[in-house]
Amino acid sequence: MKLKNKLISLFVLPVMFLSACGNGEPAKTPEPKDVTAAIVAEIEMNSAVEKGKADIADYYTDLDVSKVESASFYICGSGAYPDEVAVIKMTDAADVNTAKTSLQNRLDKQIELYSTYTPDEMYKLDNAKVYTNGNYAILLACADNEKAKEIADGMF
Repeated sequence: MKLKNKLISLFVLPVMFLSACGNGEPAKTPEPKDVTAAIVAEIEMNSAVEKGKADIADYYTDLDVSKVESASFYICGSGAYPDEVAVIKMTDAADVNTAKTSLQNRLDKQIELYSTYTPDEMYKLDNAKVYTNGNYAILLACADNEKAKEIADGMF
């Protein structure tokens, strides 16, 4: 009887421990383009133009594109407004902080540029959000950064 109980414990306990981890729902891994599109659908961005992984080096100059799985970002096509919404999915979670730093560097450059170019638009940059979620690095600089964050977070 003792042997039977031990055998059952060997098989049942690991299954119990594994099933106890998490909330039972698999982690959502949305495509960056779906996240940015959802934000732009809800929050108006002047002259919004979508860019992707192929355009990263032009905007996020210190990011190693070979470590990016996929990316989507919207910017103002005319350059007149500082609006920018970016979601970059890294192939490895170990590189996500590098992507976050790159997004923050871009934001810092935009703050410097727009502070004299269009000071009335600075509220978008002053309240901008740069953060990570799993393998994703996210930059939100638009008319309603709180709402943009709610939309993005709801996709994960």
